[in-house]
Amino acid sequence: MTPYPNLPYSHNGLKTFESVARLMSFTSAANELNVTQSAVSRQVKQLEDDLSASLIIRKHRAIELTLQGLELYHALQGNYSTLESIISSWQEPKQKRIVIKATLSFATRVLIPKVRELNERYPDYEIVIIPSLEEDECLDKPDYDLLIFHTRLKDHYDNKENMFLLREEFMAPVCAASIATEHTNIDSILTMPRLHPTLDHHDWKMWLADVAMPPYQQIRNTSFLSLDLALSACLSGQGVTVTDLLLILQELERGFFYCPENVKIQHSAWTYYGHQRTHSAVIDDLIKWLKLSSENEITLLKKLAKKHHWYGVI
Repeated sequence: MTPYPNLPYSHNGLKTFESVARLMSFTSAANELNVTQSAVSRQVKQLEDDLSASLIIRKHRAIELTLQGLELYHALQGNYSTLESIISSWQEPKQKRIVIKATLSFATRVLIPKVRELNERYPDYEIVIIPSLEEDECLDKPDYDLLIFHTRLKDHYDNKENMFLLREEFMAPVCAASIATEHTNIDSILTMPRLHPTLDHHDWKMWLADVAMPPYQQIRNTSFLSLDLALSACLSGQGVTVTDLLLILQELERGFFYCPENVKIQHSAWTYYGHQRTHSAVIDDLIKWLKLSSENEITLLKKLAKKHHWYGVI
């Protein structure tokens, strides 16, 4: 059984009729289809016979579509436009892409603010940023050109093929500038509720182990299992967190976060590494740019450290 029993066997007549109806001229349709005017007229007449319907009223110097002709034209026009769009999309070359997978905090706080700069630097490429949580899981998947990951296993990745050290962390306690006063110092900030990105409170423990502590008192702890959530809570005035100052450099410079004077900045157990999966000139350039950006950010942090008398690894 024929699935479309009322359609004509040949579609040439439909195509010819659509051209005539769109241009409202046998002559113009013949020129568009690169055939003779008589051939166009024959095909339209054959279509009318196949459909047992009058489609065009032929006048002395013009033509007019019948009601059935107008209905058929609208149906053909919509479907031909859809077909043209689909087939055209198959023929369009796919845009080249740079796929950067990065640990969530790095993607959110370092890459996203640089999207415009990335687009300007690589105008022929679509920039794709994929957040990641686990470095081991990421390294097993071939879905990126460049991976920026966060690890405590520094010895595991040093001098490994296609790996490179991007930077260390620069850790210190911060709170929202909105809850700091002119009297807020390192002692008072350490009495605020403490916000943690991990359940083991590792960042706080490492930082506190190497600084002089105020007299002991009970401190409220809240854990978020996410650095971004801990920083959001901190920025909203919920307490103080120890964080990598390079991740909040813009907020520090603009005065949204407050880091007290004479505070000690320390490296953490975590280090940022990169893994280059795609070897090309553009990815080589991207790596150089990221390294230079990190160097520039460390230089800016040093200026802020000098201004506020921060000391330590900075």
